[in-house]
Amino acid sequence: MDILLIFLFIFSATPLLLWADKWRKTALFQLPFILGSWFVFIKHVTVGIAPNEMFLWAFFISNLVYGHIAFTIILLEMRKSYKSQQLAIQSK
Repeated sequence: MDILLIFLFIFSATPLLLWADKWRKTALFQLPFILGSWFVFIKHVTVGIAPNEMFLWAFFISNLVYGHIAFTIILLEMRKSYKSQQLAIQSK
């Protein structure tokens, strides 16, 4: 459960990083997933999730998947900007 909480904190911060990298639509699209995941986590910790509420885990798992995708986008953008900086330094 601790690892899932760490993932929640990390993936709750990814829309801020995406917004800074001009991926505004992707950042806004992730917000409902984050809210749903926090709801599922709090519900699981406080009262538990009944077997007929298994659809709530879909919110949680979709946030993990979407968060990984968003984090990959961030890493690729950082790599692209690093390469462009290296090319600019080499051309001087």
